[in-house]
Amino acid sequence: MFKVLPVAAFVAVMSLSPAYAAGECTDAHMAQMDKMIAEMTDEAAKKEATTHLDMSKEEMKKGNEAGCMEHMQEAHKAMGM
Repeated sequence: MFKVLPVAAFVAVMSLSPAYAAGECTDAHMAQMDKMIAEMTDEAAKKEATTHLDMSKEEMKKGNEAGCMEHMQEAHKAMGM
């Protein structure tokens, strides 16, 4: 829990920045999200976060930044961020 709070705060602050928002739909951020989701213990929330992250990755592959960010935000919500 205490590991997630600094990350959650960082993501929340940075998501308010338009310059950083574009940085969330990257392979590096997707890898970071995969790692964080793997550490989740709530199986229902973990499944929801995984589903949204997978959808976000698909939109990223299509070049759809808005769709990628929409699903990324839903993944963040499922993770409690």
